[in-house]
Amino acid sequence: MHGYLDTNQSRRAELAVSRALPFLENANYPLGVAWLRHRWQDGPATDVLDALERYQQPDGGFSGLEVDIKAPVSNPFAARLAMQVMLSLRNRPQSSIYIRTATWLQQNQRADGDWHFAPEIYDHQLAPWFAGWTFPSLNPACSLAALAHALDIATPEMLDRVAVLWNEHGSLDDAESGNFYPMLPLIEYVAHIDVEARDAWLDSLATGTTRGIAANSFGDAEHALEHMVGGGPDLVSRLDRADIAKVVDNALADQLEDGGWPTPYDTAWRPWTTANTLVLLSRLGDFEL
Repeated sequence: MHGYLDTNQSRRAELAVSRALPFLENANYPLGVAWLRHRWQDGPATDVLDALERYQQPDGGFSGLEVDIKAPVSNPFAARLAMQVMLSLRNRPQSSIYIRTATWLQQNQRADGDWHFAPEIYDHQLAPWFAGWTFPSLNPACSLAALAHALDIATPEMLDRVAVLWNEHGSLDDAESGNFYPMLPLIEYVAHIDVEARDAWLDSLATGTTRGIAANSFGDAEHALEHMVGGGPDLVSRLDRADIAKVVDNALADQLEDGGWPTPYDTAWRPWTTANTLVLLSRLGDFEL
C-alpha cells in the first residue's frame, strides 16, 4: 500500500495500527478492531459487518455510533457513520445489513428530502449543536443520499428529493470556505452523485480543502482526512502533494502513548477517532496517483 502515502508513511501507519489495536481492544470496541484488521491486515469484511450490526436497530437504522446522540433509537447521523464503514470495505459480502439499512432510509425520509430526528431523540442527552439542529438540511440529507447511492441502496425517489435540496441550498461559497461542516455534505455528495458542473464543484472543494489545511480550520488531521478521502480520488488529485503529506504526517503524529488518538469532543469518541483515522489513511493509500 502506498498511493498518496510514501514508503515511510506507510511503514509508520502500519506501526500505528499495531499500537492502536490493543487500545481498541482495551476500550472494548470490536468494531474498530475488526475494521482495522480488515483494512490493514486482510481481516474478513464479515467481521466488520458483524460488529457493525450491534449498532443496528430493529427498524434498520443505527444508534450508538454518533456519540453526541445518546438516545437508543435510530438517527441519521449514526446511519451516516455506519454507511461510511460499509463503503470502506474492500469487498462486500452477502449480508442483510444492507437491506435493513435501505428499508430504514426509505421509510424515514421526509417529503422535504431529509431524515429528521425521531421525537425520542430529545428525551435523552443530546449535544447542544444537535439540540438546535434544523431540518431539512444538506447535512445529513446529502451525505445519506450519496452514501446510499454509492452502496446501491438508494431509490430514484430518495435521490430526487435530495436533489431538490441540493439545487436550492448547494453553495460554491460554502465549498470554498475552508470550514469543515459547511463543506461536509457538499464533499460527500459530489463524490458520489453526478451533479451538474461537477468539475467546477470539485475545483471549489479543492480550494476549500486547501484553505482548511492552511488555516488549520478543520480542527485536526482526522477532519482534514475526512474531507480528502471523502471527496475521493477526483478531489485528492486536485490537491497539492505537499498538503497531502502534511495532513498524513500530522495524523500519524497525533497518536498518543496509549495507542489511541485524542479528540476535542467527548472522550467516548476516542475509539471511533482512532479506528477512523487509520482507515482513512488506508483508503488514501489505495488511491492511485
